[in-house]
Amino acid sequence: FLTLCYRLKTTKRAGWVRRGVPGPESVADHMYRMGVMALVAADLPAGVNRDRCVKMAIVHDIAEAIVGDITPADGVPKEEKSRREKEALDHMCALLGGGSRG
Repeated sequence: FLTLCYRLKTTKRAGWVRRGVPGPESVADHMYRMGVMALVAADLPAGVNRDRCVKMAIVHDIAEAIVGDITPADGVPKEEKSRREKEALDHMCALLGGGSRG
């Protein structure tokens, strides 16, 4: 599982690459930054669980370790993108043995 997640460090964000941004951030860079943002956000609305937000930020693009960073410019229908990502997540959860870790 961790070896698979390592791919996120070398998967550059497709939108940045497409626009020719020098030194584009990786998917892992993006996930980490979002996690820190959720952690330090000053004013969360009432009822918003900060710990859950941090966890969601850390894993929200994890399927991209398998499917890559699919953007609207790639022409992949939303249903197909969703199917690919669900299949990737199912595989990754199986690697963790299912249950609460998955």
